[in-house]
Amino acid sequence: MAKKNDDFFVKKKAWSVVKDELLGCYLKPYVSKILHTYKPLVYVDCFAGKGKFEDGNDGSPLIALRIIDECCASTKMKSIQVEAIFIDLNYADDLKENLKAYPWTKIVSGKYEDNIKSILRDKENCNVFLYIDPYGIKALQSSLFDYFAKGQFSSIELLINMNSFGFIREACHALGTTFDEKALFDDLVEYEPTKMDASDKSIRELNEIAGGDYWQSIIEAYTKGEINTYDAEVQFSEQYCMRLMKSYTYVLNMPVRIKRGHRPKYRLIHATNHRDGCLLMVDNICNRWETLRGIQSGGQMALWTENYDNQMVNEDDIVAKTLEHFSQCINWTSLHDALAVFFMKHGPICSTGDVKQILKKFEKDGRLAILRNPDMTVKGKPTAFMSEEKGKTVSVRWIN
Repeated sequence: MAKKNDDFFVKKKAWSVVKDELLGCYLKPYVSKILHTYKPLVYVDCFAGKGKFEDGNDGSPLIALRIIDECCASTKMKSIQVEAIFIDLNYADDLKENLKAYPWTKIVSGKYEDNIKSILRDKENCNVFLYIDPYGIKALQSSLFDYFAKGQFSSIELLINMNSFGFIREACHALGTTFDEKALFDDLVEYEPTKMDASDKSIRELNEIAGGDYWQSIIEAYTKGEINTYDAEVQFSEQYCMRLMKSYTYVLNMPVRIKRGHRPKYRLIHATNHRDGCLLMVDNICNRWETLRGIQSGGQMALWTENYDNQMVNEDDIVAKTLEHFSQCINWTSLHDALAVFFMKHGPICSTGDVKQILKKFEKDGRLAILRNPDMTVKGKPTAFMSEEKGKTVSVRWIN
């Protein structure tokens, strides 16, 4: 077993700030929306840690609980059913102390992979959200993710923190390939790094994490000098998300880098079978990019607008991608369905609102037909909304 970093919870690092920002800002609209389904919400933090850092900063458990409390307090709905469960192998006692203001929570002492099936066994027709931020990659068993997708839940969403460079590092070890660890991991603090060796057992474990053996050809290409470690990370992340799409319709990933110009070490991956959850996460990634950019730049202003992947935002390119995608809607298509597919194809390159503004321009130019229901306001004027919600639908069809 790899040596644990006992100083991990002393001070909250920039990596944790970014991850928790993304989690917290997604949870607020998510919980508010889920409460209105009138079905129970089950929130599970699968690697909860201590709940609080020694420098006084909240960890993911307290961030989530405060948001859940705020959402429950602000709604007029009655009979709200919310269950929050926190799993940790090493810090159950610390969790109990740090979460004592929330006596309704459940704390499980043990391994996520040993307990998660029993936790979800009686959650049929519930809305389930799993926050999976493991100490090492070994716990990310693809068979469990497939199992979750087959559950009889009202909905299920996964937010997974994948140490993608950590996977590449251990894949190199398992296949006997040299990997320059110091140059790539000097800015990344790991609590319990996974360690593999050149053995069949390690290869089987990596196959289980990846959900297949596709990673082996990536490492072979790296070994031959055909690609570098950064290319290997990108290829692995892309294929990992494609593998998740065998069980989840919508999969998004956000590369997390702390310094501009540096390659990502982590990928925050969101997986769901529900389009609105996908669209909500797209906007969350775009909104929280401001926080990540502030961390990267030390508060200095950028000379140009960038997206979540440190790429320059080219408005003409976004218009062109929108034109290419929606011009294929030759039959009436749900706007939200079409948007979800758009962002699955291109990633969260802009907000959903940005695309909707382009579509309204297409509508004005007579290139796109938009069918709104209801099509008239109570005052008898044509409606102009671009969001599908309770009592409202929007369909689009390309004209020329």
